[in-house]
Amino acid sequence: MANASQFDPELAISHKFPDTTYSYTERDAALYALGVGVCLSDAVDTDELKYVYNENGQEFIKVLPTFATLLIRNSGASSFILPGLEYDPRLLLHGQQYIELYKPFPSSCQIHNKISLAGLHDKGKAAILEIETKSYEKDSGDLLCMNRTTVFLRGAGGFSKSSKPFSYTNYPSNQTSAVKIPESIPFSVFEDRTQPSQALLYRLSGDHNPLHSDPIIAKVAGQYCMDCAH
Repeated sequence: MANASQFDPELAISHKFPDTTYSYTERDAALYALGVGVCLSDAVDTDELKYVYNENGQEFIKVLPTFATLLIRNSGASSFILPGLEYDPRLLLHGQQYIELYKPFPSSCQIHNKISLAGLHDKGKAAILEIETKSYEKDSGDLLCMNRTTVFLRGAGGFSKSSKPFSYTNYPSNQTSAVKIPESIPFSVFEDRTQPSQALLYRLSGDHNPLHSDPIIAKVAGQYCMDCAH
């Protein structure tokens, strides 16, 4: 690991991430929907069937908004590499995934990703890194969504050149309004659970190893395992 005192945050801020592309099909969108539980309790649920089936002459299936998190696969937003900022990847913690949606997703699409550094903060024994990815529909150029991925890099801090810890952010601090949790009892309660069978979707690709199979199924299976861990 490089000496933190040798790291120049200004060099990191000026770093240009290469643009990336990503493609998905209607099948990918449907598999994702099935993986997160669409039509799980009712195979012909009138509110959910549109995400997995072309119902009643519907030309294209709908795509769940949370599908946005898959659009940054294989991009600079998932590598977290900046010039001079070295860290042990085993000590990386995913802190937050912030998403803004601008248009409904097409049922199949070629995506053009533009990646930039959104934030870098020295926390002493660790660093917080924020990578922003704007995803455009390649053919039309329309902006579909923005992902901001925040990771906590243990052992990568201590690079501030002064007594005041270095902190950089390129977005306003009041971007999202604070949510006040009411003290009253809830008006209603809904309980749900993840079914064990959802993690087996990757078998549909014909490969028992999700890391070597369909990337969408592998992503869903991995998300299921993360949910179980919590």
